[in-house]
Amino acid sequence: MGKHGRSVVAILAVVAWVAAGQQACAQGGPSYSWPQPYQQSDELTIEQQRKLGLSDEQILKIAEKRRDLEKERAKLAAQLKAAQEAAAAANAQVARLRQETQDLLSVKLEKAYESVMSEAQLKAWKESRYLDQAKQWLQTYKYYLKLSDAQVEDIAAMLVPVFDKYARMEAEAGDARERLAELRRAEKLDVGAIEKAEKEVAGFSAQTLLTQRQEELMDKMRAGLLPDQFEKFDRLRPRR
Repeated sequence: MGKHGRSVVAILAVVAWVAAGQQACAQGGPSYSWPQPYQQSDELTIEQQRKLGLSDEQILKIAEKRRDLEKERAKLAAQLKAAQEAAAAANAQVARLRQETQDLLSVKLEKAYESVMSEAQLKAWKESRYLDQAKQWLQTYKYYLKLSDAQVEDIAAMLVPVFDKYARMEAEAGDARERLAELRRAEKLDVGAIEKAEKEVAGFSAQTLLTQRQEELMDKMRAGLLPDQFEKFDRLRPRR
């Protein structure tokens, strides 16, 4: 793929990601945000420390120092949150009313649905939300590939499992990061558990999830294209 083709893919991927996030937020569904690196690039994992020849005693000492830094980071985060809350206090009433209005038609409404619906009904509802997200994502490609409305409907249905899969993976990634943070804050450090948790978090790289999600969506979309649309599609992403 040439430089121009790669640029087009990158731009379309970003636009699709933002559009999906905006659509999801508007409907109270899972949102997609810019990837935020959780682990600093200069931070050594336990596996990397072992490869450098550090002894178990050295690794434990580093973990202890890392725990102290984590506690310090938590204190700073609490101070930052307090400062942000203080800054927002001047307009607290407006913020509160805005949030309550949003919650009524998103979080609270969703909980109301979940308290009444059967599992089958909840599944159908979530699939409907993912279908809407898929249609929104396809708008990025609709005019470039000249997709018909019927194609958008058919392809969107094929994309639902991908949106469902990555929504669950994003939730799992958040849980994994929280487990790692808890292990690093523990008074009695478990180096083995920390190492395992680090590997789990590394497997949920936000940038990797974004790339994989885009690749799977485009794979699924290919199956719904007409012959005369393949040429344009292959300019974006040649057949592998």
